[in-house]
Amino acid sequence: MASNEMDISTLSLDQLNQLKSQHEQELNQLRERHSSLKQAEGRFRQSKDALAAISKDDEGKSMLVPLTQSLYVPGKLCDVDSLLVELGTGYYLEKKKDDADAMIDRKIKLVADNAENITTVVAQKTRNHEAIVMMMQHKMAQIQEKKAEFDRQQDRGA
Repeated sequence: MASNEMDISTLSLDQLNQLKSQHEQELNQLRERHSSLKQAEGRFRQSKDALAAISKDDEGKSMLVPLTQSLYVPGKLCDVDSLLVELGTGYYLEKKKDDADAMIDRKIKLVADNAENITTVVAQKTRNHEAIVMMMQHKMAQIQEKKAEFDRQQDRGA
């Protein structure tokens, strides 16, 4: 047994219930994080598609420039090879189209890898949760057996 693992068979029913609740909270948080990462990956893929749609023919054309997800301002595409790329938290950098494409690919990979890591953790936490529930059921069955045995002894003695 690894140093961070515990023998759940030694825990009381109340302790198991607390541990089960803790696992449920952690699972919900991990699932929310996974969902957020998948949404971010989708946005990066949309950005990549939008970048791929820009061609030399678009130079000088009017377009709507997104400032936020819901706010767009009119603009003109002056140079299709030099783009303003958001780095995050309000920071922007001018990049060549190929460099911007490579940056988006790196971000997609990073987000996808993090989502995969969370998937692995969720799978392990789910197995732990199931083991806790099974141990709780086993302990409750033992308690019911002892109670039934006690009741039978009481009935014989009466």
